Amino acid sequence: MEEKKGIFTGSKEYLEKSFLEELNYKIWSTKGARFEADKRLTKISNMSNISFSIMSAYLIIAGLLAVYNIKNNVTNLNLINYYVTALSILQLVLVQYESSQDYKLKAKSFHDCGLELSVLYNKLRTFKTLNDSASYFETLNFCKQLSDEYQSILSRFINHSPIDYDNFKISHRSYFKEITDDEVKMIKHKFWWTCYGWYTLVIILPPLVILLLTLI
Repeated sequence: MEEKKGIFTGSKEYLEKSFLEELNYKIWSTKGARFEADKRLTKISNMSNISFSIMSAYLIIAGLLAVYNIKNNVTNLNLINYYVTALSILQLVLVQYESSQDYKLKAKSFHDCGLELSVLYNKLRTFKTLNDSASYFETLNFCKQLSDEYQSILSRFINHSPIDYDNFKISHRSYFKEITDDEVKMIKHKFWWTCYGWYTLVIILPPLVILLLTLI
């Protein structure tokens, strides 16, 4: 007799298994995504602090050009002074926005969520390992209790970003075999821009503009 094939393939095969297996996948993947969110926000927090500290240094250095009159050109100095003033105002707005994001606090929240989910995951794995002969009602009660605990944890924390789940998937490609190499590259590029792209512009663009103004 030919074995019936399921309609789901790859990582979605858990949908055709028992609810315990589905719960196992949900806790495992959510736990991993929350830890990825912690890593992402920690990187963003560090880059935010570094980039705006460097921008402050740029503003001080640019201001010294006018103080010491390094280049005896009134037009250049006026342009530089205007640029420094405008950039200072822009920096003030951006720093206030970045501070309001509370990256470190959110990173800790995701880390704590991941730890709580790890406790649930270990409890589930222990049950699966040591209770092969558990009755239907024992399994049912365990799944209901664990599912309620899982939903309770999720309700107390904000949700992670889709990029965090994508990063979790590419770090477990042996399981998520449906992910192509092109998708991996796209995810990595998106992650790089999310963590480093904007802040790289903050570091690179100001000195380039200042150099251009001194050459006018």
